[in-house]
Amino acid sequence: MKKGDIINGFRILEDFRVAGGMSKISFAEHSGKQFFIKEFLYPKYPTPESPGSEKIKAQKRKACEDFENHHRKLNQLIGTKVSLGGNLVYAVAFFREGPLYYKVNERIDTTSLSLAEISTLPSDKINIIARSVCHSVGILHALEIVHGDLKPENILIKETSRDAFTGKLIDFDDSYFSMCPPKDKECIVGAPEYYSPELASYIMDEDDEVSGETMTLASDIFTLGIILCEYYTGQKPITGTELPTWKAVVEGKTISFAKEIDSQIASLIKSMLDKEASSRPTIRKVQNTLRDIKDGVKSLEPIGKKIVRAGLRGKALASVSKGK
Repeated sequence: MKKGDIINGFRILEDFRVAGGMSKISFAEHSGKQFFIKEFLYPKYPTPESPGSEKIKAQKRKACEDFENHHRKLNQLIGTKVSLGGNLVYAVAFFREGPLYYKVNERIDTTSLSLAEISTLPSDKINIIARSVCHSVGILHALEIVHGDLKPENILIKETSRDAFTGKLIDFDDSYFSMCPPKDKECIVGAPEYYSPELASYIMDEDDEVSGETMTLASDIFTLGIILCEYYTGQKPITGTELPTWKAVVEGKTISFAKEIDSQIASLIKSMLDKEASSRPTIRKVQNTLRDIKDGVKSLEPIGKKIVRAGLRGKALASVSKGK
């Protein structure tokens, strides 16, 4: 497909370009509105002209049917929840044209804020972004859906009419139901620097000894911990090594941060980065912690320091305790 071509009623606005190793992307127009369109390079539906025996074609058709059913079921479920917050950008169309599959999403106007720039925003604005992202992940987790490819590129930062910013979650192509990841590990792409320990273990398991049941909602929580660290500090967690975060955590490296942040947020992020999936907080716990943190108020125990305030008693102390 090239610029000017029309596919399923969508007019392609730009030549498709490769996005990772499994897809191509472009923009399209339909009924005066613009959309983001993705062309999947795998799987390819076998047409009568496709090479191979009928047995091989039957196997490919079955794989394509599974692919279609998986994406349609996920998209249908996610679509029923979009009205709960408007920050899930799901597919408005999913179809096959010849051997190739396409997915169409709403085109979102975004800001060009980098992670470093986000970390310099006032704390209340960072919290809004963090809470909006967690809200979207919470909707997925309530459906027992693992996003599977959380990373900054899949969270579009949009400026609101109230001079704040919110995160819109996109790209559910690697999503799966908890404990049911793709059996074909080549279909799991993701970004290695955002892997959870169990995702890395599952992908690197060449002997099929790691059960898919280890791939739960907690995998998203680990990745989200890395992203929240980037929002609040501008960098990934500091581990004193060049290893990706998941590997450093597995090896027992101590986690610290590039700059001083609220102690409750620091504790939350560290708990999200626990190497044991069962020890990580649920997304509801993450949401509640972020909600309870008072915007713009410094914790009484910032990282690396312990502020001792003589005479701290009564209501102030109770307020701090309640916020933990």
